[in-house]
Amino acid sequence: MKILLYFHDAALPHSRYLLKAFSDQPRVSQLTVCYPEARGEDVIFSAQSNSPALATNKDFDSLPYQMLSLKSMWLRPKWASFMALLQAIKSEKPDYVIVLDEALYLNTLFAGIAVKLAKLKAPVVCYGFENIHQIPPWGWLKKKGLSGLRIFVRKTLRYLLVDRLLHPIRKKVVSGALVSYKECAKVIHQSHWPLLPIKEQWWGVDVELFSRAKKEFKTRPAVWGASSNQAVIGFVGRFVPEKGVADLIQSLKVLGSQYLLVCIGAGPEQAAYEALARDCKVSEQLIILPPMPAYELATHIAAMDVLALPSHTETFWKEQYGRVLVEAMAATVPVIGSRSGAIPYVIEEHDCTFEEGDIQGICSAVRAAQSKTDTQKLVLYDRAKQGDANTFAQGFIGFYDELVKA
Repeated sequence: MKILLYFHDAALPHSRYLLKAFSDQPRVSQLTVCYPEARGEDVIFSAQSNSPALATNKDFDSLPYQMLSLKSMWLRPKWASFMALLQAIKSEKPDYVIVLDEALYLNTLFAGIAVKLAKLKAPVVCYGFENIHQIPPWGWLKKKGLSGLRIFVRKTLRYLLVDRLLHPIRKKVVSGALVSYKECAKVIHQSHWPLLPIKEQWWGVDVELFSRAKKEFKTRPAVWGASSNQAVIGFVGRFVPEKGVADLIQSLKVLGSQYLLVCIGAGPEQAAYEALARDCKVSEQLIILPPMPAYELATHIAAMDVLALPSHTETFWKEQYGRVLVEAMAATVPVIGSRSGAIPYVIEEHDCTFEEGDIQGICSAVRAAQSKTDTQKLVLYDRAKQGDANTFAQGFIGFYDELVKA
């Protein structure tokens, strides 16, 4: 089977494990990975030792699959130019086209149209994280007034021109979608697309890497400066308001000095977190570290007592999956999170989730997570395997068989 896979993050070193999972599939005879050349670096996923943040063609020479850069669309660097994608599909003549992008995005539509113009019979399948039904945001405009006009116009134009006007074409050229959880399927079906074949499949994670880090764990990272009697709560991700890190900092006041909060990531809210910690008199309990390469990150996560994802739902976003939850579970680290979007679905255990912004709820969840026995922690690894990268790739191969037989 010849597969052409489009992924806007494919050139980032962090994505190698996912691409390898596809190339390792026994039925894949040829894998061509396409990506937009103007994607640029990523504040989190460009962290990688001994290699550039964004790989170049020379870095791809030894890979067991072909990397193909495509001219980016002028409108957005993460979108490939239609003509570049069409040329790639005509040249490679794939049996199967996989777009690791959402069902209503232009990349998915472009791939479907390109396959039709190339006169191929290859199914075109995407991957959906969308969990908010997109409509013109009248409520947003009413709340924000003129300050929200620009966003209102942008969202409305996208809805009218991309989501609705082009939708009849999209329904004819896209074969199906894998999604991160059931609400994504609901949103796609609500978008005037009730008959699209959809399959649930957790996003691919390097489960083996995080499991190995736990097995090799000996001592906590010295950079934490944690005392032997302190429990460590971890957060990994972007430092932006919707990730809810401020709630974790406030929870330290309630939990007490026997808890340390280690935040790994980057973003515009870092200074605000540090100021909040000073105001709450918990500065000595807050450790902020920059993004780090995958294995180094795995060793930090493996040393945590609890990993937290306290996300807040906003008008245009709610947590779509929470990959770091699965990574922590792979390292048998108990996880807690708010009830935003996919988080309670991934965690599954009610006592380890809490209402958004509920400080007391965070404290209760932390204690519930800490009370897990070693046997219960091992169950987390089994759950994490649902998101193993190889399982993710196999999900697409199995979906191909379903579509061809239908």
